[in-house]
Amino acid sequence: MSRLPLGAAWARAERVVGRRIGAAYVLVRLAGRDADLDSILNLNRVAVFIWEHLDGARTGEAIVQAVVERFDVERARAEVDTLELLGTRHPRPLRPSLTGLRAGG
Repeated sequence: MSRLPLGAAWARAERVVGRRIGAAYVLVRLAGRDADLDSILNLNRVAVFIWEHLDGARTGEAIVQAVVERFDVERARAEVDTLELLGTRHPRPLRPSLTGLRAGG
């Protein structure tokens, strides 16, 4: 597992919005003035937690540690979940562009 993405600070891209709809939380990539309805991702509660911590100041390592503390999971599991949302472990090219993450700082 690559450590490079976790050492960087990550932020949500301006063209991706997260919205709570009832009990669900979704990410939608904006396309022009409209939403790209083919690029909607439903998040589970761990992914929502990670998404909300992508503020451009926290590193991936800090987010992993926050997941460990919040959900009482093993660090390896928290790394997998964080890297999956960041798009580095997911084989589909849609994932990184959908989440719209960019490395910061």
